[in-house]
Amino acid sequence: MSQELVLPPYADSVSSLAFHPTDSNLLITGSWDARVHLHDLTNPSTPKSLPTQGAILDVAWAPQSMTKIYYGGLAGQVRSVDFETGLDEVVSSHEQPVKCVEYSDQLNAVISASWDKTVHLTSPTASLVLPVAEKVYCLALSPTKLVIAMAGRLVWIYELKTLKDALEKGSKGEEVEVWQKRESSLKFMTRAVKCMPNDEGYVTTSIEGRVAVELFDPSPSVQAKKYAFKCHRQVIDGVDTVYPVQGLAFNPLYGTFVTGGGDATVSIWDPVAKKRLRQWPKYNAAVVALEFSKDGKRLAVGYSSEDAVEPGVYGVNVREVGDDAKGKSGGK
Repeated sequence: MSQELVLPPYADSVSSLAFHPTDSNLLITGSWDARVHLHDLTNPSTPKSLPTQGAILDVAWAPQSMTKIYYGGLAGQVRSVDFETGLDEVVSSHEQPVKCVEYSDQLNAVISASWDKTVHLTSPTASLVLPVAEKVYCLALSPTKLVIAMAGRLVWIYELKTLKDALEKGSKGEEVEVWQKRESSLKFMTRAVKCMPNDEGYVTTSIEGRVAVELFDPSPSVQAKKYAFKCHRQVIDGVDTVYPVQGLAFNPLYGTFVTGGGDATVSIWDPVAKKRLRQWPKYNAAVVALEFSKDGKRLAVGYSSEDAVEPGVYGVNVREVGDDAKGKSGGK
């Protein structure tokens, strides 16, 4: 594969990307054309595509399968579909659109979050509905935590061991303890959240060209180390133009992270050295989604035109990363 592979174009905006947990040649995507797509990067010209009941907002791989995935979107349901058999089944139903879908190995459960102010955990044997304070914009998993970013700049953090106990005991959602309730360090709406591979904290991005690096440990000495910075901004005709930071992903090998913005650029950052390592050449449209393969060697970049007047540019590229993602600090 060349340094950057351009996948076949999409009919509408890309919303989500997910590499297979063990095979970096398999990439699933969701898009606003109400379809889910399976790309085999060894044969990229002929992806598989299945129709759904509405625009897709998030996708995730089902465990121990090369063909089964979970998806959610405007239809308000989390569903599973198998690209081999076509079998499409309901996993969980929300009252409003489903914004986030993840699968947790630790919980053996699908986690979904919605604008209906709930987070659903659904395992083969049990389910749990967590009521939260506001509509959910994004969530992320670490080895021990679930981070939920909501409207009103709210961030709630659950410990996975608490959620696992609640699932096993059949607890009610309102009885489950929230480990931490925080307010975002960023003043504007959260667009993305991802957890550090070393389980020390998480990163959030906002619509106002900023990124915040947050740490889990609540002690004052550790909280003093959190920071935020500006990015994805350009001076156009003497005016500082600010773009939303919509894409965010951590490299699992090195612990560096990438951001993608409405300025059509992708930058890679070292959170320890607090430096930008590089910025890759501009894409053809705003970057809206980013995802590293689980071996850290590939980066999928979803981009979509935000111009409602002209026909859109919608696509996904896959870049071979190599040592580009290696930070100044040399590891996780």
